[in-house]
Amino acid sequence: MLDIPFEEGYIPFKIPSIDKPCSTYFKVFGDLSCGRSPVICLHAGPGHVHQIQIDFAELWPRHGVPVIFYDMIGFGQSTNLDEKAGNQSFWDMSLFVSELENVVNHFRLHDDLGFSLLGVSLGAMLALDFAVRKPRGLRLLVLGSPSGSFEDFISGINARRSELPPHAQEALNEACDKQDFQSEAWKEGATMYFGRYLCRADPMPERLQKTLQDTKPPNTVLGAMLGPCHMGTRPGSLKTWNIISQLHQIDVDTLMWNGEFDQVTDTCVQPLFQKIPRVRWRTFSGASHINTLEGDELRNGCINLVGDFLNQLEPTQTATS
Repeated sequence: MLDIPFEEGYIPFKIPSIDKPCSTYFKVFGDLSCGRSPVICLHAGPGHVHQIQIDFAELWPRHGVPVIFYDMIGFGQSTNLDEKAGNQSFWDMSLFVSELENVVNHFRLHDDLGFSLLGVSLGAMLALDFAVRKPRGLRLLVLGSPSGSFEDFISGINARRSELPPHAQEALNEACDKQDFQSEAWKEGATMYFGRYLCRADPMPERLQKTLQDTKPPNTVLGAMLGPCHMGTRPGSLKTWNIISQLHQIDVDTLMWNGEFDQVTDTCVQPLFQKIPRVRWRTFSGASHINTLEGDELRNGCINLVGDFLNQLEPTQTATS
């Protein structure tokens, strides 16, 4: 784990439909009073926690950018609402937009220096959903492996599944059809898929292994939002999520990246590049979905790309359709 000092705590989060106190766990790396605008890091998921993106804490010592992490409600050290397991109307993107607004308000980031957002995978979807609302104080937007709709996200997964050997495809298809994720065939096929398109490090980093283990069914949030498996074959509340028609409303400079072997394929990212007014896009050669876990070169390249962007060392490229 990174040896960088941090502060941690809990932010009260009032959810109207919940009759008990809820809170959001956070960590802050860096000095929020240093005169620099902080970045809020939105982790992947559903069902993951902030540790999966903790490498971006290095934005503070390397680039002087304070970083705020938090576990989304229902995950990690934030309030777990297991009594809402399977409740798709509760586990909706709007819940996490409200929580992010609550985090911004807690740190009083709407005014003065403002803030930036850094979202990866599901976190990128959340960042997009928040940014199209033109929140006061938002300065910059960073999107790792983003999709503008759940349909595009699943199309990327399906495209990558079609590249697997026939026996692996058959094992995944059969397991998803039968909702049986205990067979050796499923485990072999899933291991092959994850090793090619989620994280190409071999062996898979322990941090990611633990995350995947923790999000196996039954998982309160994963099941309600993505469905019973990581392939999203029977999706939950995310099924109809689509922000593409609103992307033109994003009025801040935006940086996006994905990987050459990412499950979020170029086809997924292209609509964002075409419709966000001020955007740049980088595809990391040799990388898949979680490039910060795929060796020092990719990890450092991604962190420095983000740090330079947050410091605005380069002019922004305007997208063309």
